[in-house]
Amino acid sequence: MDSQSSPRIRLGRLLPGYTDVGDGANSPVRGIAATIDGEITVIAKRISGREIAVEAICAALGREVGLPIPEPLLLLDESEAWFFGSADLGHPSLAQFVKITDSAVIDELGQWPKLLAAACFDEWIANPDRHNGNLLYDGNGFFLIDHGLSIPSGMHATDSSDDFYVNRLLEIVIEAMQGNDILKQRAVNNARAWVHECSQGKTESAGASIPEGFHPNTPELMESFLRDRILYLGNILHDKIKPEQGRLKLDD
Repeated sequence: MDSQSSPRIRLGRLLPGYTDVGDGANSPVRGIAATIDGEITVIAKRISGREIAVEAICAALGREVGLPIPEPLLLLDESEAWFFGSADLGHPSLAQFVKITDSAVIDELGQWPKLLAAACFDEWIANPDRHNGNLLYDGNGFFLIDHGLSIPSGMHATDSSDDFYVNRLLEIVIEAMQGNDILKQRAVNNARAWVHECSQGKTESAGASIPEGFHPNTPELMESFLRDRILYLGNILHDKIKPEQGRLKLDD
Protein backbone atom coordinates (compact mmCIF):
# COMPACT_ATOMS: atom_id res chain seq x y z
CA MET A 1 0.00 0.00 0.00
CA ASP A 2 1.71 3.18 -1.10
CA SER A 3 1.25 6.59 0.46
CA GLN A 4 -1.29 7.57 -2.18
CA SER A 5 -3.57 4.67 -1.29
CA SER A 6 -2.98 4.66 2.47
CA PRO A 7 -6.06 5.35 4.60
CA ARG A 8 -6.22 9.01 5.55
CA ILE A 9 -6.91 9.92 9.16
CA ARG A 10 -9.21 12.91 9.34
CA LEU A 11 -8.10 15.97 11.29
CA GLY A 12 -10.61 18.22 12.99
CA ARG A 13 -11.63 20.55 15.77
CA LEU A 14 -13.42 19.28 18.87
CA LEU A 15 -16.06 21.94 19.34
CA PRO A 16 -16.98 23.34 22.78
CA GLY A 17 -20.00 21.85 24.50
CA TYR A 18 -18.92 18.21 24.65
CA THR A 19 -20.14 16.07 27.53
CA ASP A 20 -18.63 13.32 29.65
CA VAL A 21 -19.50 9.81 28.53
CA GLY A 22 -18.70 8.33 31.92
CA ASP A 23 -17.10 5.10 30.66
CA GLY A 24 -13.39 4.31 30.43
CA ALA A 25 -10.20 5.17 32.28
CA ASN A 26 -9.42 8.28 30.23
CA SER A 27 -12.63 10.25 30.83
CA PRO A 28 -13.93 10.11 27.26
CA VAL A 29 -16.34 12.75 26.04
CA ARG A 30 -19.00 12.84 23.35
CA GLY A 31 -19.12 15.90 21.17
CA ILE A 32 -19.07 17.37 17.69
CA ALA A 33 -15.92 17.61 15.61
CA ALA A 34 -15.63 20.00 12.68
CA THR A 35 -13.62 18.55 9.77
CA ILE A 36 -12.97 19.56 6.21
CA ASP A 37 -15.66 17.02 5.24
CA GLY A 38 -18.24 18.45 7.62
CA GLU A 39 -19.26 17.91 11.23
CA ILE A 40 -19.28 14.48 12.84
CA THR A 41 -20.26 13.16 16.27
CA VAL A 42 -17.25 11.68 18.05
CA ILE A 43 -16.13 9.98 21.21
CA ALA A 44 -12.86 11.70 22.17
CA LYS A 45 -10.26 11.34 24.88
CA ARG A 46 -7.22 13.35 25.87
CA ILE A 47 -4.26 11.00 26.19
CA SER A 48 -0.49 11.15 25.69
CA GLY A 49 0.98 11.91 22.28
CA ARG A 50 2.42 8.42 21.90
CA GLU A 51 -0.88 6.81 22.85
CA ILE A 52 -2.77 8.98 20.36
CA ALA A 53 -0.36 7.92 17.60
CA VAL A 54 -0.76 4.24 18.54
CA GLU A 55 -4.56 4.56 18.62
CA ALA A 56 -4.67 6.27 15.22
CA ILE A 57 -2.25 3.91 13.47
CA CYS A 58 -3.81 0.73 14.88
CA ALA A 59 -7.36 1.87 14.14
CA ALA A 60 -6.48 2.85 10.57
CA LEU A 61 -4.60 -0.41 10.02
CA GLY A 62 -7.39 -2.53 11.51
CA ARG A 63 -9.97 -0.86 9.28
CA GLU A 64 -7.69 -1.38 6.28
CA VAL A 65 -7.68 -5.14 6.90
CA GLY A 66 -11.46 -5.26 7.24
CA LEU A 67 -12.07 -5.22 10.98
CA PRO A 68 -15.01 -3.37 12.56
CA ILE A 69 -13.26 -0.41 14.15
CA PRO A 70 -14.80 3.07 14.34
CA GLU A 71 -13.14 5.69 12.13
CA PRO A 72 -10.23 7.39 13.95
CA LEU A 73 -9.79 11.17 14.00
CA LEU A 74 -7.10 13.47 15.36
CA LEU A 75 -8.70 16.47 17.04
CA LEU A 76 -7.64 19.79 18.56
CA ASP A 77 -9.84 21.50 21.13
CA GLU A 78 -10.20 25.24 21.70
CA SER A 79 -7.02 25.28 23.85
CA GLU A 80 -4.98 23.54 21.10
CA ALA A 81 -4.79 20.31 23.09
CA TRP A 82 -4.78 17.08 21.08
CA PHE A 83 -7.50 14.48 21.50
CA PHE A 84 -7.91 11.09 19.90
CA GLY A 85 -11.38 10.73 18.46
CA SER A 86 -13.51 7.89 17.15
CA ALA A 87 -16.61 8.33 15.04
CA ASP A 88 -19.61 7.72 17.29
CA LEU A 89 -21.58 4.62 16.38
CA GLY A 90 -24.79 6.54 16.93
CA HIS A 91 -26.54 8.19 19.83
CA PRO A 92 -28.34 6.52 21.33
CA SER A 93 -26.36 3.55 20.07
CA LEU A 94 -27.39 -0.08 20.31
CA ALA A 95 -23.69 -0.93 20.72
CA GLN A 96 -22.91 -1.55 24.39
CA PHE A 97 -19.72 -2.21 26.31
CA VAL A 98 -19.54 -5.91 27.13
CA LYS A 99 -17.66 -7.96 29.68
CA ILE A 100 -15.30 -10.35 27.95
CA THR A 101 -15.39 -12.48 31.13
CA ASP A 102 -19.15 -13.01 30.76
CA SER A 103 -19.91 -16.57 29.60
CA ALA A 104 -22.75 -15.34 27.37
CA VAL A 105 -20.39 -12.87 25.69
CA ILE A 106 -17.77 -15.59 25.21
CA ASP A 107 -20.43 -17.76 23.56
CA GLU A 108 -21.35 -14.90 21.20
CA LEU A 109 -17.67 -14.26 20.43
CA GLY A 110 -17.26 -17.94 19.61
CA GLN A 111 -19.88 -17.54 16.86
CA TRP A 112 -18.50 -14.24 15.57
CA PRO A 113 -17.09 -14.73 12.03
CA LYS A 114 -14.33 -12.17 12.62
CA LEU A 115 -13.08 -13.63 15.91
CA LEU A 116 -9.95 -15.27 14.50
CA ALA A 117 -9.08 -12.22 12.40
CA ALA A 118 -9.53 -9.96 15.43
CA ALA A 119 -7.34 -12.29 17.52
CA CYS A 120 -4.66 -12.29 14.81
CA PHE A 121 -4.82 -8.49 14.66
CA ASP A 122 -4.40 -8.19 18.44
CA GLU A 123 -1.37 -10.49 18.15
CA TRP A 124 0.07 -8.34 15.35
CA ILE A 125 -0.21 -5.10 17.30
CA ALA A 126 0.61 -6.85 20.61
CA ASN A 127 -2.55 -5.51 22.22
CA PRO A 128 -2.48 -6.11 26.00
CA ASP A 129 -5.79 -4.42 26.65
CA ARG A 130 -8.70 -6.39 25.13
CA HIS A 131 -10.65 -6.53 28.39
CA ASN A 132 -14.00 -5.43 29.75
CA GLY A 133 -14.85 -2.02 28.33
CA ASN A 134 -13.02 -2.01 24.99
CA LEU A 135 -15.30 -4.32 23.09
CA LEU A 136 -18.72 -3.19 21.89
CA TYR A 137 -21.64 -5.40 20.89
CA ASP A 138 -24.76 -4.29 19.01
CA GLY A 139 -26.66 -7.58 18.92
CA ASN A 140 -25.25 -8.59 15.53
CA GLY A 141 -21.50 -8.25 15.89
CA PHE A 142 -18.64 -6.71 17.82
CA PHE A 143 -16.66 -3.49 17.42
CA LEU A 144 -13.02 -3.18 18.48
CA ILE A 145 -11.98 -0.01 20.30
CA ASP A 146 -9.13 1.29 22.51
CA HIS A 147 -5.76 0.25 21.09
CA GLY A 148 -3.61 2.89 22.78
CA LEU A 149 -1.57 0.45 24.89
CA SER A 150 -0.60 -1.67 21.89
CA ILE A 151 2.98 -1.90 20.55
CA PRO A 152 4.37 -1.76 24.12
CA SER A 153 7.57 0.22 24.59
CA GLY A 154 10.61 -2.06 24.75
CA MET A 155 8.93 -4.97 23.00
CA HIS A 156 10.73 -6.60 20.09
CA ALA A 157 8.80 -7.54 16.97
CA THR A 158 9.50 -11.25 17.53
CA ASP A 159 8.35 -11.30 21.17
CA SER A 160 5.27 -13.27 22.20
CA SER A 161 5.88 -13.21 25.93
CA ASP A 162 2.92 -12.78 28.27
CA ASP A 163 5.14 -10.31 30.13
CA PHE A 164 4.00 -7.86 27.47
CA TYR A 165 0.43 -8.90 26.70
CA VAL A 166 -2.25 -11.55 26.98
CA ASN A 167 -4.25 -12.11 23.81
CA ARG A 168 -7.71 -12.70 25.29
CA LEU A 169 -9.44 -13.16 21.93
CA LEU A 170 -6.91 -15.79 20.88
CA GLU A 171 -7.42 -17.54 24.22
CA ILE A 172 -11.14 -17.79 23.40
CA VAL A 173 -10.31 -19.26 19.97
CA ILE A 174 -8.00 -21.83 21.57
CA GLU A 175 -10.34 -22.71 24.44
CA ALA A 176 -13.07 -23.60 21.94
CA MET A 177 -10.78 -26.13 20.21
CA GLN A 178 -9.41 -28.04 23.17
CA GLY A 179 -8.68 -31.63 22.19
CA ASN A 180 -9.57 -31.16 18.52
CA ASP A 181 -6.41 -31.21 16.42
CA ILE A 182 -8.34 -30.85 13.18
CA LEU A 183 -9.89 -27.57 14.31
CA LYS A 184 -6.54 -26.37 15.60
CA GLN A 185 -4.82 -27.08 12.30
CA ARG A 186 -7.63 -25.35 10.43
CA ALA A 187 -7.23 -22.31 12.69
CA VAL A 188 -3.47 -22.29 12.07
CA ASN A 189 -4.04 -22.46 8.30
CA ASN A 190 -6.63 -19.70 8.40
CA ALA A 191 -4.38 -17.56 10.60
CA ARG A 192 -1.47 -17.98 8.18
CA ALA A 193 -3.73 -17.08 5.26
CA TRP A 194 -4.83 -13.94 7.10
CA VAL A 195 -1.22 -13.03 7.83
CA HIS A 196 -0.24 -13.55 4.20
CA GLU A 197 -3.05 -11.27 3.03
CA CYS A 198 -2.11 -8.58 5.55
CA SER A 199 1.57 -8.77 4.63
CA GLN A 200 0.84 -7.47 1.13
CA GLY A 201 1.84 -3.88 1.79
CA LYS A 202 -0.68 -3.12 4.52
CA THR A 203 1.90 -1.54 6.88
CA GLU A 204 3.44 0.79 4.31
CA SER A 205 2.83 4.42 5.29
CA ALA A 206 0.60 3.33 8.17
CA GLY A 207 1.54 6.53 9.99
CA ALA A 208 1.43 8.83 6.97
CA SER A 209 -1.56 10.74 8.31
CA ILE A 210 0.03 11.57 11.66
CA PRO A 211 0.92 15.28 11.53
CA GLU A 212 4.64 15.94 11.15
CA GLY A 213 6.24 16.61 14.53
CA PHE A 214 3.14 15.36 16.39
CA HIS A 215 5.25 12.86 18.36
CA PRO A 216 8.76 12.71 16.86
CA ASN A 217 9.83 9.34 15.43
CA THR A 218 6.85 7.50 16.94
CA PRO A 219 4.98 6.72 13.69
CA GLU A 220 8.19 5.50 12.02
CA LEU A 221 9.07 3.24 14.96
CA MET A 222 5.55 1.80 14.99
CA GLU A 223 5.60 1.17 11.25
CA SER A 224 8.94 -0.61 11.67
CA PHE A 225 7.54 -2.79 14.49
CA LEU A 226 4.43 -3.74 12.50
CA ARG A 227 6.39 -4.36 9.30
CA ASP A 228 8.88 -6.61 11.10
CA ARG A 229 6.30 -8.41 13.22
CA ILE A 230 4.12 -9.48 10.29
CA LEU A 231 7.10 -11.51 9.02
CA TYR A 232 7.06 -13.64 12.19
CA LEU A 233 3.36 -13.52 12.94
CA GLY A 234 2.43 -16.81 11.25
CA ASN A 235 4.94 -18.68 13.40
CA ILE A 236 3.92 -16.83 16.57
CA LEU A 237 0.27 -17.73 16.00
CA HIS A 238 1.14 -21.36 15.21
CA ASP A 239 3.11 -21.67 18.42
CA LYS A 240 0.23 -20.25 20.46
CA ILE A 241 -2.53 -22.27 18.80
CA LYS A 242 -0.60 -25.56 18.63
CA PRO A 243 2.18 -25.32 21.23
CA GLU A 244 2.29 -29.10 21.60
CA GLN A 245 3.33 -29.61 17.98
CA GLY A 246 6.51 -28.44 16.30
CA ARG A 247 6.38 -26.73 12.95
CA LEU A 248 8.36 -26.92 9.79
CA LYS A 249 10.30 -23.69 9.51
CA LEU A 250 9.25 -22.94 5.98
CA ASP A 251 8.74 -19.22 6.44
CA ASP A 252 11.58 -18.30 8.82
